[in-house]
Amino acid sequence: MKVFKINSVEYSTEEDITILDFLKKIGIYIPVLCYHPYLKPVGKCRICVIKDRGRYRNSCTTKIEHGMDIQTHTPELIEMRKWMIQFLFGERNHYCMYCPITNDCEFQNLGYYTGLDHFHFSTYENIFDTDNSHPYILFDNNRCVLCTRCIRVCSEIAGHSVLSEKGKGIHSIIVADNGVPLGESSCTSCGLCVQVCPTGTFVDKISMYQGRSWETNKFNSFCFSCPVGCGIEVYTRGSNIVKIYSDWNSFTKGLICYKGRYQAVINYRKNRRRELNSIDDVIEKVRNLIDENSVAVVDGTLFNEELEKIKTTFPKTFTLYEVNPKILQNNIKIDQLENYQTFIISGWDLDKEYGSLGSIIKRSKLHRNCRVIHLDKEEIQFNPQLTGKAIFIYKNFCPKQNLNINELEIDELVLPINTNDIGLLKIIGNQSISSESNLNTSNLFVFSRDLKVINDRFIEKSQRKFLFTYNLNGNTEMFDHVFGIVSEFETNGSFYNLFNELIYLERVFEKEVV
Repeated sequence: MKVFKINSVEYSTEEDITILDFLKKIGIYIPVLCYHPYLKPVGKCRICVIKDRGRYRNSCTTKIEHGMDIQTHTPELIEMRKWMIQFLFGERNHYCMYCPITNDCEFQNLGYYTGLDHFHFSTYENIFDTDNSHPYILFDNNRCVLCTRCIRVCSEIAGHSVLSEKGKGIHSIIVADNGVPLGESSCTSCGLCVQVCPTGTFVDKISMYQGRSWETNKFNSFCFSCPVGCGIEVYTRGSNIVKIYSDWNSFTKGLICYKGRYQAVINYRKNRRRELNSIDDVIEKVRNLIDENSVAVVDGTLFNEELEKIKTTFPKTFTLYEVNPKILQNNIKIDQLENYQTFIISGWDLDKEYGSLGSIIKRSKLHRNCRVIHLDKEEIQFNPQLTGKAIFIYKNFCPKQNLNINELEIDELVLPINTNDIGLLKIIGNQSISSESNLNTSNLFVFSRDLKVINDRFIEKSQRKFLFTYNLNGNTEMFDHVFGIVSEFETNGSFYNLFNELIYLERVFEKEVV
């Protein structure tokens, strides 16, 4: 048991805990800048300094010890913090009224907290070039306070290790891939650097001037862009989605990729002005056209409730593509992936398709020295001396039978083609329209939120063709009628992610946006 004092009040604990975390537990506020609750503390900014038995210590990195006598808000400490903030404001260009995140900035809030109402040192200097090369992120080192949050989140959480610090003293800057423009670097656009940045150094272009956090409504939800189903925070203002952040408290623990953070927002804004309806509404509009020969075709971009509605409405329902039935045997949870020493990957790109899953694998290689084998990129002669747990991660149908890996005990994780392919198998079954060579129907009804999976070959066999979709990025000329269906943000529904977990989504708007 550790017994100690904080501001002359005696406390005790058995926990191995930092001073800052204990102060948070008992409700004593200490200002921080480089500290982030989901990153390893580095004690770089010294804003959280406290005094213990005459010594100044960083509360974020110092563990509670027996016999401590901690002071948190003496006049001396308050003055020290004020001067630290003063120096930081004077080092770069922090002209708040022209910054896109003004009034929504941690660093600016520290200025208010310390009572900073003027600068003692010259400021507003643009020393470094602004990097506008990235499609989604504006990068400006002139606003950087060198807290290194971005570097740590890029390595510790995302596993990409794109960012690093270069230079010395106040001339230090954050760089991508040791000095190339961010848009030309190996950045995968997960946007976690933006989410943890306490200043306007990294800013989302698509959310600039759309609304500050306190002007928006926040909804905790899950991403429907890929089968991982990451936890997300959706920020809305009126009928607009301002931005999407990752949810640190979800089962994915802050992971996100460009699909969930950026593409989902862009697709929503692009399509929200069309006439959009629920599955129930659009089916009612064409119910009089449905006869015993009508056929519905669906894919994994639909919710379970939508699949069930379509199946009970139409006499015949098929899937747009074949799905590997082994996805129903997926029983590995996301946190269990941290237990494997070898990852054998086939048929997908770590950064472009299942970004959050890729982050786990990349940081396992970076921090645990795990082996990652890409069957699509390298010829591997499997060595029976491989030790530890291994997992085979593949997309659609597995090429494993052609590999000599009998000596190695391997678990499997099968990746669905679309988000709710497991729900597709459970509700519709693996009855692909592509296998129906003699299909001939007077009315064909195709349901898909993404036109990239539409197969032209079977559609031509029908006399009348109806498409129900959300994203119009594709060829619709072959269809006689196109109906808009609502996005995943505008309806309630559920789906099975690739770990075979049932996830429920609630609409983030009070009513459907039409």
